[in-house]
Amino acid sequence: MANLTAKTVVILGAGFAGISLAKELSRLTKNNWTFSIHVINQENYFVFQPMLPEVVSCAIEPSHILNPIRHLCPNVQVHQATISEIDLETRQVTMVGTDSRRPRQLHYDHLVLSLGLTMNLTAVPGMAEHALPLKTLGDAFHLRNHVLSRLEEADSEPDPELRKTILTFVTIGGGFSGVETMAALNDMVKTVLPFYPRAQATGTRMILVHSRESILNELEPDLAKFAQQKLMERGVECRLRTTVQEITHNDVRLSTGEQLSARTVICTVGNAPHPLMAQLALPQDRGRILVEATMQVKDMPNVWALGDAALVPDVSRGGWCPPTAQYAMRQGRQGARNILAAINGHPLQKFHFKGLGQMAVIGRHCGVAQIGGWKISGLLAWVLWRGVYLMKLPGLPCKVRVAIDWIMELVFPRDITKVELQRTEQLKHAHFQKGEVIIREGEIGDRFYIIESGEVEIVHQEPGQPEQQLALRSTGDSFGELALLKDAPRAATVRCLTPVDVIIFNRKDFLTLVDSYSLFRHHMDAEATAVAEFQKNHTANIHVGVETCTPRAGER
Repeated sequence: MANLTAKTVVILGAGFAGISLAKELSRLTKNNWTFSIHVINQENYFVFQPMLPEVVSCAIEPSHILNPIRHLCPNVQVHQATISEIDLETRQVTMVGTDSRRPRQLHYDHLVLSLGLTMNLTAVPGMAEHALPLKTLGDAFHLRNHVLSRLEEADSEPDPELRKTILTFVTIGGGFSGVETMAALNDMVKTVLPFYPRAQATGTRMILVHSRESILNELEPDLAKFAQQKLMERGVECRLRTTVQEITHNDVRLSTGEQLSARTVICTVGNAPHPLMAQLALPQDRGRILVEATMQVKDMPNVWALGDAALVPDVSRGGWCPPTAQYAMRQGRQGARNILAAINGHPLQKFHFKGLGQMAVIGRHCGVAQIGGWKISGLLAWVLWRGVYLMKLPGLPCKVRVAIDWIMELVFPRDITKVELQRTEQLKHAHFQKGEVIIREGEIGDRFYIIESGEVEIVHQEPGQPEQQLALRSTGDSFGELALLKDAPRAATVRCLTPVDVIIFNRKDFLTLVDSYSLFRHHMDAEATAVAEFQKNHTANIHVGVETCTPRAGER
């Protein structure tokens, strides 16, 4: 590797494909100190998604399927940040980290797009508002708490009809994720019902809604039929050739005209491309990037795409590679070797992989597996599923923890503790010294402030001109709203004239208040109008908006 020139590879996303590529590239360039590898991801960990249903069912602890990216890729620079822009012409990525006021740019020689897919819950009226997705660890943890809340609610509900609604669970999607989630949830609820006597007397209802002829279409028909029969034997109702038309707080309306009364709807369908992909001038098909069999984007030798974000030609069978973990991991390893080959001027290798098979768990001690020409079902398939995924789970600590969780599940009742990760205080307070800057002109606006005590000045400075004081603010006044309302950079600096205590609203909370309460919105609009009038009359030489709240009466 001594002949390598200084190169920077930036990997966007740390799913199966991105992590696999980062690990392999790090291994191949371990002794080359001029080779720089960067991973940008919203979280600083890798989550083993196939085990999310186990988290929902309280079978394993959420943290046990997480691996810190820095542990997995010790020779890689990790950036926990959100990607706000990709400039293919200047070869630069803009990212926003913990401090959203300070975007950072990162130059690359080779860019790897492995952002995966997101979920689109807008196709059905009411789905975004009332359905629970299962895509991330946060989704799994929230769904786990939601199910436990429904059990607690049902056990305290005196109305038997309402209890039936509360204890009805609907899952949309009969693919691997939907079937495994429904099976795990069904097992968990039935296992813990004895702790909820009133709910147990009413009983639960589990319904799986699927648009096709049978569940698990990727498997051979006899295996899919076996899985469906087992689910039905265990109390799961299967609505096949059926779609969801509308979802409300209490009801799910199906295409057959049937209306289900349910307080829990889980959605495992509706994959959508990452929003950033639509902004890129790259060949795409329904949001997934079209690439060569080498995973190189056509006519862009320094841009690569793999995993769920890309349509990689399936050289072995024709068509496209399926968006599964086993393909993504191998694409990552081959992608790393091809990037090195491209840097060294060597021929690139096409991605070849025939797939090892498919497996699914359909409940306690029962599964289905299709491996090569072998078809396995029942207990053996369940044991095989657990063994294979335990081996695939990265990191020895995670393997040990998950194995212990599974042993504990056999001996002790499931942990039905409903953990709410809430802070004691919702509003954030801050203290600033005299002379300290709270807001700096040109920063990205991310907070709204109310002064509890003290006084600040709002100043603006044109290039080459002396600083100009625009207004003063003291106890009870507020500032910082214009950048949030207009989604624009801060247009003035706010500096403390005395020690200052403030209450802080982050962008999300502020916009929620603005959108939810018409009086607050009216007040904020009036503030913005007053500031604009103040600027017009007193600072005509300033060509940008002032980042303040309403000037006080004596200043207008």
